[in-house]
Amino acid sequence: MLLNFTRFNGLSFFWKSYIFIVSLLIFVVALVEIILEPLAEAMLTGLYGDFLPRHEAVLWAVSILIPPLVCGNILAKILSGKLEKMGRAAKALARGNLEARLPVKGNDQDAFDVLARSFNEMAQALKTQQYYERRLLADISHELRSPLTRMTVALELLARKHTDQEGLALRMEQELSRMNEMLSLLLEQARDSLTASRQEIIELGKIITELAGDYAFQGESEKKKIKTRIAGSLRVYGNVLQLERMLSAILSNAVFYAPADSLILVQARLEGENIRVSVRDYGPGAPEEELEDIFRAFYRVDASRARAGGGVGLGLAIARETAVRHGGSIAARNAKPGLELTVTLPAYS
Repeated sequence: MLLNFTRFNGLSFFWKSYIFIVSLLIFVVALVEIILEPLAEAMLTGLYGDFLPRHEAVLWAVSILIPPLVCGNILAKILSGKLEKMGRAAKALARGNLEARLPVKGNDQDAFDVLARSFNEMAQALKTQQYYERRLLADISHELRSPLTRMTVALELLARKHTDQEGLALRMEQELSRMNEMLSLLLEQARDSLTASRQEIIELGKIITELAGDYAFQGESEKKKIKTRIAGSLRVYGNVLQLERMLSAILSNAVFYAPADSLILVQARLEGENIRVSVRDYGPGAPEEELEDIFRAFYRVDASRARAGGGVGLGLAIARETAVRHGGSIAARNAKPGLELTVTLPAYS
């Protein structure tokens, strides 16, 4: 009995409704032919002397109208109950409760189950996105305190007529430049949030080719070459500016750490329902225990080199946030030699 119920529960909503209606019809026919008609015939024969055709017509009319009315009411309550649950969860999510979820039975044939799973995935994506945005904002706020503190110290020394005024002025200029870069990135993130609704179908291969050409030109002075391998048409649905910034951050990181006279390999291909874009350099790589940390805001594997390059350590953090915002992910691995960053995005179909 349990096995049969499990099989029934695994059917699509169409077949459940079909079985329900057929069962209802069989029940009505059996009820009339086996129970109601013999009873009515016996009663009406005693009253009218005979069971007339109009009596049978009335009997069938009542038997057909009442059971479907009761069953329809039950079915409507079941459907409205499911919709009410979804409505309450959606309202909770709109009010900021990112823990709101719908129960899932794991039935891919049930439209309500598929809708519940999609709702849960959306809620989880919103929760993850909010986490990265808050973490990035907290990291930037914390990081801004350091240059402000150093500038305050420099101003105090200047007020005391410190002898090395030129050095202090240069220091303040560097700190102001650093703050300006961080604030610019923060403003870009704010603009991204405002324009996140502007989404379209994007040919990712075209963007990769254009950016690879730009960064190949940037690496010409040190004979750093970029080779691209793009397999077919790779379309995604998202915000073109955000995706361009994400890929730029990854390519910029590869060009910066790639040694002179070396190759940077960029590959993009379709794997199942996802598009994978990998960027590999032949540089020093990163310690295994720090492969996850490189996506933290302001984290640097080699702080001295990062300062020399003028970066503030936000590129890969923003790249991960963008990937998550588009329903994907980004990961790093040591290719030995070099570091390989792989972005996974859902393909548009």
